[in-house]
Amino acid sequence: MKIKTIFLFTIAALILAVPIAAQDAGQPGFVIKLKNGSTLRGRTLSRDESNGALRLVMTEAIDAVPKSYAVIAADDTAEISSSSTETESIRIKLKGGSDLRCKEFTLSGDSIAVKLGSASKVDIKWSDIESISFSR
Repeated sequence: MKIKTIFLFTIAALILAVPIAAQDAGQPGFVIKLKNGSTLRGRTLSRDESNGALRLVMTEAIDAVPKSYAVIAADDTAEISSSSTETESIRIKLKGGSDLRCKEFTLSGDSIAVKLGSASKVDIKWSDIESISFSR
């Protein structure tokens, strides 16, 4: 009887672990770590100019219309990064034609701090940014 109970608990644990692993492995795109420890993933990130809130599109329909998205206060974010592989990066296109590629950036008021390497970063004002996108 003990073996059956252990076997059933093991199967139940595996069934519950699969959706959790699927969320962590998630789709490629932006990973937003919040100050409360939560993590959000999505493909498209934009900023509302009127209130500074971030809008993260988490799933899209076939016709590229957002099916679900999250609105996040900039003050609640701890870090924004690309998912994990080496070929993925965040492209920050600046007004005037130049762009930066990075793996992560942080928000600080009316600017973002772009992490370019292990020890270097650049501060960019939101008003100088044309778009932020995820690229491979």
